[in-house]
Amino acid sequence: MNTKLKEIFSGKVVNKAHTINTGVDEFPRYVLEYLIDNYCTEETFHEDMEKVVRRLKETFVYGAETEKVRHYIRENRHHSIIGSIEVRLVETEDKYWATIPAINETFVNIPEGIVRQYPMLLSGGMWGTIDLTYDENEVHSKKIRPFKITAFTPFQVSVINVDEFIEKRKQFTTDEWLDILINSCGLDPLKMTRREKLLYVCRCIPLVETNVNMIELAPRETGKTYLYRNISYYAHVLSGGKATPAQLFVNLNTGKIGEVGSRDAVVFDEIANTDFTDPKAFVSIMQGYMQDAKFSRGKREMLAFASLIFVGNIDVQGNLPHEKYYHLFEVLPEFLQVIAFLDRLHGYLPGWEIPKLSPSSYSKDYGFITDYFCEILHEMRRMDLLSSIRSRFELIDAGKGGKGVSGRDQRAVMKTTSGLLKLLYPHGQVSDTELEEVLELSCELRQRVREQLHLMAPGEYERIILGATINTTNRTVTPKLPDANRIQRISIPTLPTIGEVTGLAVAGDRGCLLHFEMQSTKGSGRIVPLGSIQRVMRESIEAAAQYIKAKSGELEISSEWRENYDIAILATYMGVPKEGPSAGITLVTGIVSALKNIPVRNDVAMTGEITIMGKVLPVGGIQQKIKAAYDTGIKEVIIPADNLQEAEGLPDYIRNEVKITPVREISEVLDIALMKI
Repeated sequence: MNTKLKEIFSGKVVNKAHTINTGVDEFPRYVLEYLIDNYCTEETFHEDMEKVVRRLKETFVYGAETEKVRHYIRENRHHSIIGSIEVRLVETEDKYWATIPAINETFVNIPEGIVRQYPMLLSGGMWGTIDLTYDENEVHSKKIRPFKITAFTPFQVSVINVDEFIEKRKQFTTDEWLDILINSCGLDPLKMTRREKLLYVCRCIPLVETNVNMIELAPRETGKTYLYRNISYYAHVLSGGKATPAQLFVNLNTGKIGEVGSRDAVVFDEIANTDFTDPKAFVSIMQGYMQDAKFSRGKREMLAFASLIFVGNIDVQGNLPHEKYYHLFEVLPEFLQVIAFLDRLHGYLPGWEIPKLSPSSYSKDYGFITDYFCEILHEMRRMDLLSSIRSRFELIDAGKGGKGVSGRDQRAVMKTTSGLLKLLYPHGQVSDTELEEVLELSCELRQRVREQLHLMAPGEYERIILGATINTTNRTVTPKLPDANRIQRISIPTLPTIGEVTGLAVAGDRGCLLHFEMQSTKGSGRIVPLGSIQRVMRESIEAAAQYIKAKSGELEISSEWRENYDIAILATYMGVPKEGPSAGITLVTGIVSALKNIPVRNDVAMTGEITIMGKVLPVGGIQQKIKAAYDTGIKEVIIPADNLQEAEGLPDYIRNEVKITPVREISEVLDIALMKI
């Protein structure tokens, strides 16, 4: 395979094993691979590599040496350095200026011939050998600008031929090509299953497709940003720190376009720890950009093509996300857990399925030189493979839900399908079986987003099953999501029990069960709240106790219970602080059960605020609470009558399984929930 690849792509591949542990990891990978390819041979690699490393260390300028090198150039009038260079046109002077970070200069004279020869200098810059001279007679706008570039030898491919790349792809099988892509990304395909390879290749989708919005949450050390940092200089990784609208979109003071206007992809690393200035404004701008690739700042509306990738860490249990997560967006900052924002994500990559990086994970064979591969990915953003294949399949809701596939679902699947086709089949030759594989994976990435939206807002997002039908074979493929079958093990009483009652609450934006245990013992009238019960719920306990004391005759409870008995109330649910008034009717039911020694039905859950007169008031999060009851196997849910209309907005499959009982008085609750003796 190595021999075949070297013959077909002569001069464009490199032995990736030689690029690991070189001792000069501070240089971009494409710089190192360029030098290895041009100055090292297989037979004398180690000797040649020593020369390359020595050359790099001699001519690379480290930060502490900047002033020393500036002095050397001034004294000797000529010096060569290795570094990056970026060029801009200052139209008020009708002149090109170069920025060279190595010598801390932003006004370096550069001949127009070099700019014309290497136009990439104007879009992101290039690395190479820079020949510099010093001439104090260079004066511009009454300022001395003495540093001048006399020659530039880039370490990057400046001209590529995409048509040649596409034509040569035809000489490889799909399996061979997939391994070549993995090797080119720097990993060993022999250590990966086919699914793992395909998932890893999905990380490249934002690099070949414009305006793709993807999220990947995974355990630590799975290399979530390794590819973006090492493969493409058109990608920019924001790693923690602050992210501002000016940095990302446009600076209103200077008019400078931000990262989304100058990059192919912007990666938000450690998204949970990124500090966004004015989060609400940021999300608002981001939502508009993610929808139609436009953003507005001030009076300006601009179009950009950068893809957005959000990556972060998630805890796992076995091979799946931990059961503590009700939905898989919980690890995001709360201000990003906005339905309108999340619905604009085209794909959710299951990073927990991608192997962790280890010393044996890296490639030991030939792959494309990083610089060449980067430019190919960049140029493929202009290609349109999907239009010639679109007539071969139809997207469907295989679950035959009421609303079916939405416009955003369709756009998402088309975007990821287009990206995968460019990566795997740039020559356009894809069989029906291969197309099925691509479509199934594309549907899966969007299906995972839809599953979480349904968990977060079941009334707004019905459960659907994204699928695709191949027209020529009439076969339908649907994705399989192992993570969709995670079970959050919340135990409910197995039998009706005295003082044991199930309440419903909302944690963040999801419903959850609150398990209450209450005991009545001889004492002095104390009520002892346990289990992280907070202020508002403590007030609900007092309201419940006051109601029971006032209605003790009707409830057939001794009127002196507040003087002769202590009530211990324990609220449990995975350590979540217990807060809010919606447990009012649950508290009354549990206390009455404990005082009267009557068991509470174990198949009933309830929510509702109470008054000291026994009225049941409406509460929030009804749909999420009933959905949590459904997930746990509760058969009947008691809710305030004023919440019934909201509950009726739930999908039929929930309302058909859970009996929803509206009440207005606490007496109705007790009549339903307490066992008949």
